[in-house]
Amino acid sequence: MKNEKDLNIENPKEISEKIQWLKLNLYTEAYKDYVDKYEVRSHIKKVLGPEYLVDIIGVYDNVDDIDFESLPNKFVMKGTHGSGYNIIAEDKTSLDWQKTKRELNKYLSLNYYDKYKELIYKDIKPRILVEYFLDQLGDAAIVDYKFLCFQGEPKYIYAKAEEDGIRKRSYYDMEWNKIELPSEKSNYLRRALDKPENFDEMVETARKLAKDFIFIRVDLYSIQGKIYFGELTFFPKSGMKRVMSEPLNQIMGDLIQLPNEAHA
Repeated sequence: MKNEKDLNIENPKEISEKIQWLKLNLYTEAYKDYVDKYEVRSHIKKVLGPEYLVDIIGVYDNVDDIDFESLPNKFVMKGTHGSGYNIIAEDKTSLDWQKTKRELNKYLSLNYYDKYKELIYKDIKPRILVEYFLDQLGDAAIVDYKFLCFQGEPKYIYAKAEEDGIRKRSYYDMEWNKIELPSEKSNYLRRALDKPENFDEMVETARKLAKDFIFIRVDLYSIQGKIYFGELTFFPKSGMKRVMSEPLNQIMGDLIQLPNEAHA
């Protein structure tokens, strides 16, 4: 299995085990609006304000309702009901619209719950959200800053950036020290990323969004000094893959304090 270890759900210790417990016992259908990529916007407006949201072009129940000709040259299409249901168009003229429509219709036919049995996704209405393209305005490719928050407090950052034409990952602590691995892995970012100038504001933003949750990942972008919300993730990799820095599997597990019934 991806976790490379049998899970102990009865007495969970590591982060993957505790994520599985949360998946089965706490974050179920009632939390669906936090992961619905359209409905979560109302929550972000309430907690942070509308200025943290990427502008949208529209949200559609039916692919045929999307007016391709009126779309800007750059845009992003996302299935509101799962992860990985994305079409990124950096140049509309190179996009095969008929092929794209088939792909979008395929997304709409899927229930993300069927993939990992995450109840939080089970009752989300499938729709297509079309957003304006977040452009770094001539800088390097956009960095994803994923704040891992425990008991409402950001503790680690999982950052993704491009290297050698591939999106790679790395981990940082809250002092922006990169966590190095004992041996090089091909998908671990070799170079160190610069600490964002607005890092303290990003931390406070993540804290505001995480305050009501035992564990959650808050994804943010920083474009030209402005923070944009990405998404909320309750179960990174569905709790099925080990953290690349092996000690963090236990360290992060210790940071998740489950309700008492977890150890009953």
